Amino acid sequence: MLWFRNLQLYRLAPDHTLNVDGIGESLAKRPWIACGSHDVMSQGWIAPARHAPDMLAYGYDDAILVALKTEEKLLPSAVVKEEAEERIARIEAEENRKVGRKEAKELRERVTEELIPKAFSRSRVQRAVIDLKLGLVLVESASAAKAEQLLSVLRETLGSLPTRLVNTQTSPETAMTLWLESADATPFDLGQDTELRASGDDGAITRLARQPLDTAEVKQHLENGLLACKLSLSWEDKLSFQLTDKLEIKRLTMLDVLQDELKDADAADQSAMFDSSLALTVGELRQFVPALILALGEEMPA
Repeated sequence: MLWFRNLQLYRLAPDHTLNVDGIGESLAKRPWIACGSHDVMSQGWIAPARHAPDMLAYGYDDAILVALKTEEKLLPSAVVKEEAEERIARIEAEENRKVGRKEAKELRERVTEELIPKAFSRSRVQRAVIDLKLGLVLVESASAAKAEQLLSVLRETLGSLPTRLVNTQTSPETAMTLWLESADATPFDLGQDTELRASGDDGAITRLARQPLDTAEVKQHLENGLLACKLSLSWEDKLSFQLTDKLEIKRLTMLDVLQDELKDADAADQSAMFDSSLALTVGELRQFVPALILALGEEMPA
């Protein structure tokens, strides 16, 4: 089933000229190719849907799903260091001389080149939805740093991609703290997990899990100056999620209502099931994300 567990939110510049056909043509120029024997890493675009292997940009109602595949060779630095040190020791013993820094560096580079073809590889796939209707790019990632890796490749592939992180009038930290103080997170419902932090880089951190958050204990922590940096919430009995002070959406989960909708979808084959899942995902995110931004006081002017 198609779903996003973690999201990073980016605003597209209003003057963009993106469309599904143009994106598909651009991605086709950089398809993923497996690492060669001497390649350390390979990145490229793959088809998001298995039943449509030639469709690198999968469109639905002005939303384009893309998938970036990254393959990396696993060669621990300790392995290279150990092999290089053995060779250096052998040279010094056999030739009765000291190996200099430059030669040692060249030896390490040579060892790396020789071991890369024998190294195991690790692959990962990261997805994103370019929503032209909302003017947003929703990247599947638990952190902005990892999301930026996908965006960087997407910018290179498309030639440009004018985006910025969504920045709201009210910071998530302030909003979450106020929601806890009032025990009211309308239009959301409070969950049962939160992380509170004192100000400063070395501030104390208190984590509360699987317990009601409208209690005297929570209010006491807030009165002592702690601020909410993570908070679990639910939305319209459809989604549950964790919001962070960096406006990251984590642990995004379909609740029973949406799961039942997907089960009831008329999907006779893999293609129909994927389309139903994508339609449900895009449809719900188009309601949920604007509701979250609105609850945080709308966006700051660009």
